[in-house]
Amino acid sequence: MPAFHLSQYMRTEQILIAPPVQNREELFAAFAKLLVSRNLVRTAEDVVRALSEREVILSTGIGGGVAAPHAQLEMEPDMIIAASTHPGGLDYPTLDGQPVRLAFCLLAAPGARAQHLAALARIARIARHREGVRLLAKAQNQEDFLTRLARFEGGV
Repeated sequence: MPAFHLSQYMRTEQILIAPPVQNREELFAAFAKLLVSRNLVRTAEDVVRALSEREVILSTGIGGGVAAPHAQLEMEPDMIIAASTHPGGLDYPTLDGQPVRLAFCLLAAPGARAQHLAALARIARIARHREGVRLLAKAQNQEDFLTRLARFEGGV
């Protein structure tokens, strides 16, 4: 089975470069607005609610400068991945107390559990590579981010 790559599920228009958000709640709203504007989800409220409900279980700030807000949502397509960079750090509860510099928002339909878990595993692998996180967080634009991500995933 070939390796799962986040970059295969992302488009440049699903990437936020240094969005003007201060915390987790604002980030969720920014991801929701982005996904609605791209006609990938029906309502921003559904996205924010699903992500926020998941956070009640345990923060998705996994550490290493990475957050992986994720949830299951009835939708087409089966999985959506968006990303955001935060070079200056984002106030987001994390397991290691470090600011978030890179966030991957993952939404999956209930029937896409295997893909959902594969995406989370890939994000966890990325989080273990501090230099890779630093390089992704410093992407200059959406195309640069996607190019860096694809290159980085080829090596991990």
